[in-house]
Amino acid sequence: MKKTLLLCLLLSMAFGAAAQDTFKKYAVKSAIAKTKSSTGGQVTDGTLYIDDYGAFECDIKTMDIPDFITYDYGILTRKDRIWVFNIQEGKVDAKESPNPMSDLNFLDVTPELAQKYEIEDLGEEEFMGKTCHKYTYMVLTNRKKVYWTIWAYKGIPMKTVVKQGRRESVVEVVDLQENVPIPENILHLIPE
Repeated sequence: MKKTLLLCLLLSMAFGAAAQDTFKKYAVKSAIAKTKSSTGGQVTDGTLYIDDYGAFECDIKTMDIPDFITYDYGILTRKDRIWVFNIQEGKVDAKESPNPMSDLNFLDVTPELAQKYEIEDLGEEEFMGKTCHKYTYMVLTNRKKVYWTIWAYKGIPMKTVVKQGRRESVVEVVDLQENVPIPENILHLIPE
C-alpha cells in the first residue's frame, strides 16, 4: 500500500514543480485536469491544478478504502519547492522538501535536459482529441532507474506511464479545462 502511494506521488512529482523564472512549464496560464490513476489494480481519482504557467501546481488524489477510510493526499509545488500532504477531516498535514525534477520541462527540452533524463522524443500522438508530444525519460529514485513515458499537450501531462521493475502505474487526464480560475482554497491550501 505504501509503495503504491509512493509511486502515485512520484507520478505527481514528475510535474510537481515549475521551472525557473526564465521559462514557462506550460503553454497555458492555468488549467484544471481531472485524472484517473491506476497502480497494481488500484484506481484513484485526482485533480491537477495549474496556475501561473506552472509556477503553482497542486495535484490532489483521493484514497478511498471502502468501510475503512477516505482521505486526500498529494503534492503542491511553488517553483522548486514541494510539499507532500495529506488532508483528513479538514486538517492539512504537509512536509516540505526540494524537488529534484524542478527543471523537467516538456515545452523546452534542451540538450542538457535530454542528456540528464535520457529524454527521447517519440513524435506526436493523439490523446483525448489533443495532439500530444510523446517522450520517454528516466529518473533515478533511491538509486533505481524509473522509466517514464509521457504524452504532453502544451506541456501538460495528458497521460503518464511509469515503469519500475515489474510495477507499472498509469495516470490519464479524463477532463481538461484550460485558462480557468483556480479555486482560492486550493491556492492557499499550504501557506507560503
